Amino acid sequence: MSRSGKISVALPREQLSQLKDVVETGEYGSAAAAVREAVRAWLHRRGVRAQAVSRFGRARLDGLSPEPAERVELMFDARDAKA
Repeated sequence: MSRSGKISVALPREQLSQLKDVVETGEYGSAAAAVREAVRAWLHRRGVRAQAVSRFGRARLDGLSPEPAERVELMFDARDAKA
């Protein structure tokens, strides 16, 4: 079984330009390396978000206010907007 796979992704010009810039400056060895790190970060954030929502969701079932879960969602949305 293959340990990796290959996909093609179309990016807007601005994102493609920024990706090329980080490779040219030596921050990443290749565009693929930068994209792999971005996917790892996204998967991590996704897992953290799922755990937080799950935890706060259980609290709601115990009669607590839904506000903490809403604040967690806003926190992640704000972080995603900066990315």
